[in-house]
Amino acid sequence: MGKKNSKLKHDVAKELAEKTYFTEKEVQQWYRGFIKDCPDGILTEQGFQNIYKQFFPQGDPSNFASFVFRVFDQNKNGNIEFHEFIQALSVTSRGDLDEKLSWAFQLYDQDSDGYITRTEMLNIVDAIYKMVAHGVGYSRE
Repeated sequence: MGKKNSKLKHDVAKELAEKTYFTEKEVQQWYRGFIKDCPDGILTEQGFQNIYKQFFPQGDPSNFASFVFRVFDQNKNGNIEFHEFIQALSVTSRGDLDEKLSWAFQLYDQDSDGYITRTEMLNIVDAIYKMVAHGVGYSRE
């Protein structure tokens, strides 16, 4: 089973390479890692939070990870499939300034109404603070 699913079909890898800033070879490499971590081909919100916890073991990245998860989950089905993962990774790591700003706007605009409210801004700042500044207090005012 592991060998069978460890490689994307050529046409799928080619299509994703055309839609992203990755080469077909890079898409295949990312896919192998994705399938290794998510053998069923989907990444759940809990799994996404667990990945963030590995990078921020002293803090609590769960809220921030949930916000990022929402942006990665383009079809809003509650899971991240590989095509969503690689497209979001492409924008965040290699996208141009406008693409990165658009992605960041989606992160902050939590209700997707086209505006970033003070509450939404504070939610993100609070989530970042909890993730990186464990044990230090601050005021939301």
